[in-house]
Amino acid sequence: MALVLCVSAAIAWQLWLHGPGHKITDREVLQEAVTEWKRAGEPDPGPNYQIFEQQAGQGYYDDAAATARLYKLAEDRNWSVVELAKIRAENGDIQGAKKMIRQVAGPDPNLDLDLRLKDQATRVIAHIQASNGDVTGALETIAPLGETSSVLLAFANRQIASADFDGALKTAEQMNHQDADDVFYGIGDALRLRKEQGRVNQLALHMSNREQAALFLELVPLTLRERTPQVLVVQRQPSPCDTAFVDANRGKFAEADAAIEQNKCEFVAYVAIQQYAVDAVGAEHLLRKNADHLDLVRGLAEFAIAAAKKGNIAEALRLLNDAQLLSGPGSAVNAVQEIARDWTIRDGPKPVLKWTHSRSNTGERTWALIGIAEALGHARRQLNGTGTS
Repeated sequence: MALVLCVSAAIAWQLWLHGPGHKITDREVLQEAVTEWKRAGEPDPGPNYQIFEQQAGQGYYDDAAATARLYKLAEDRNWSVVELAKIRAENGDIQGAKKMIRQVAGPDPNLDLDLRLKDQATRVIAHIQASNGDVTGALETIAPLGETSSVLLAFANRQIASADFDGALKTAEQMNHQDADDVFYGIGDALRLRKEQGRVNQLALHMSNREQAALFLELVPLTLRERTPQVLVVQRQPSPCDTAFVDANRGKFAEADAAIEQNKCEFVAYVAIQQYAVDAVGAEHLLRKNADHLDLVRGLAEFAIAAAKKGNIAEALRLLNDAQLLSGPGSAVNAVQEIARDWTIRDGPKPVLKWTHSRSNTGERTWALIGIAEALGHARRQLNGTGTS
């Protein structure tokens, strides 16, 4: 009786989850992707890395930590600690990023992480703070490691990017000479690109540290001169296939196609993929008639992606099927992911989930679920006004 009740409850849950009254979320879809890995017998090295990345990027930090603990290789688990801290800090949750360094380590939240790993995650958080303009918070974060110069350099690079050269020089005055050199070179490069080389002496006069000012005046001229790249010219008569590729880049596809067919050129997919955007029929004809096996598979998969982006899902599915007939089930996963993503954006997740569950390959189902989750996460952020991916 207990077994019957459990099975009945599980069936009822699935019916509710995918029924008309339930709104499917990206979080549920990503959890299902983890379940796919478990159903497959938990193969090495662990769940698809994209699942973890999306869970973290979408703000499902506890889910991402749970996924990370499923990785079987130590280097993957270590990577996930730093990556989760990085993504959470980039999402603006600095305090949460610091706390989660310990929580993601393993099933015991009190387990001490390797000191080197904690230091690495701490550096990442501090550099993100500095790059976002919070130099005070960054210095506070990095203080236990005593590596203020690297954080100040990240902050100075932000100042240089916004053309605050006086501010960058003030920051450089707080750094050791070696890291200050990097700031000086960065300012010189920026001045050269802005055609403002004449500002160097004026900027040096604003510096309070005269020793640093003298070093700035000594080093920055090395970056101010316009650099003329040395180009090695090799005289070679272009082949007909070279000309065909040039014609394709210029949009002259009729000429390119004729040359490819006449000269049996390789890498046909390169031309066909460009042509598909303006002449899908001609591009497919060119590809099927002239490409070798690998080139044909690649071209068909890229065609499927292009069709999905246009919203032509039926065409994308046809092309994906043709590519997989040639290369086997579970292949062309980039196309699978893109089709699932664009189809979800167009029609919502339910028909796409039905298609996903019909696929016979675990890897393919997983990539489709990732595509669905991408679309749902994007829509959620748009609705909440938190930006786009």
